[in-house]
Amino acid sequence: MILPSAVAEDHKSQPTRKFWLHDLVLGLLPLLIGFEVLLAFLYVPPALHGLDDFRQLYVGGYMIRTGHARELYDYDAQQRFQDTVVPVGKHDPLIISHLAYEELLFVPLSLFPYKVAYWMFMAFNGALLVLCVGLLRHRLRVLPDWLPVLLIPAFFPISRTLEKGQDSIIILTLLAAALWTLDHEKEFVAGLLVGIGIVKFQIVIPIALLFLLWRRWSFSVGLAVSSVAAGLVSLWLVGLGGARGYAHMLLSMSVRLTSETDMRRYTTNPNMMINLRGLFSAIFDGKLPHGYIQFLVAACSIVVLLVAARQRPSLPLAIVAASLVSYHFIVHDASILIIVIAAALCSGSAWNGAVAVLLLIAPFCAVIPIHDYLAAIPLLGLFLLMVRRVSRPIEFTAVSCQNAIAEGHPTS
Repeated sequence: MILPSAVAEDHKSQPTRKFWLHDLVLGLLPLLIGFEVLLAFLYVPPALHGLDDFRQLYVGGYMIRTGHARELYDYDAQQRFQDTVVPVGKHDPLIISHLAYEELLFVPLSLFPYKVAYWMFMAFNGALLVLCVGLLRHRLRVLPDWLPVLLIPAFFPISRTLEKGQDSIIILTLLAAALWTLDHEKEFVAGLLVGIGIVKFQIVIPIALLFLLWRRWSFSVGLAVSSVAAGLVSLWLVGLGGARGYAHMLLSMSVRLTSETDMRRYTTNPNMMINLRGLFSAIFDGKLPHGYIQFLVAACSIVVLLVAARQRPSLPLAIVAASLVSYHFIVHDASILIIVIAAALCSGSAWNGAVAVLLLIAPFCAVIPIHDYLAAIPLLGLFLLMVRRVSRPIEFTAVSCQNAIAEGHPTS
């Protein structure tokens, strides 16, 4: 349920007992952070030389700044500009696949040399993560003091986002801010914040559908206002021809992605998806025709949304459901799941907490090429736990966790 302001009140006066899962996580976090530091030595140098995602965002900002916004979704133009602005030798372009309004953020960064801009954007993302800790702190009071601070850097999708120079931490911040505003009974503002993230429409649209089905009209209006505004700005930048090119590119990267050549061209492989698409593609690839797999993904996605719609309104639940049904959801996109992991650890449930720990660790599967889909298993498990009792849905709130642990019997 969207929480009243009373939920954000301080309950430190209540005595609490230790929850063994919190101690387990607190012991794991330094190990996870240490492993990520080692991986950074592997991942950061290629990114600094233009072989990772910041290249496409930087070049997109450059194209808009130099008057070439109408060519933003032209594959050949992308390759030409990337080879000119950030030359890396013979290499396929990294596709500019986000709505054009987001590229406005990278226009000022494109004034600086590529490596300088990369470090500036990493610093910007780091500042957003500090903000996220502040936005989520009111929900995490039941956790040991250092756990919320360490939890975010210990989550591999977040460190991978920093290294790749991707934008997923921006979406994470918008969702964390939306959760904070919902807890303070500002549904319209929460909707505005989520709608700004329409650049990840594969995540925002399922969230929007669920809030419509939950009849949260104020939230839905706010989301519609900001997302439509973002869409109009993008259309103004690229024009109708650019919009048609964008639609064609999205189809080529999704339902038409049937060959190894297409996967190399768009640097996309379904087995890299941490969602139902990735899981079913890995299980049934070579066993079922491509069209059958698409149908199975669509049917199961509808089931997930319908089951979620029967629960009480909950942004963490919407994030889990949207992540599962999103058609494109790779490791850096999974940064938003830290909200759900933290919420599960605060639920007072041993089962939810245990699956959350698995979800905290599972994205490291992305270190093994095209095995990212394995992280979808604990994500699906957490969703099933969240909806396992329709009559009494799981509420991930600071109060419910505080009370459960204070009574000394975490729910199962």
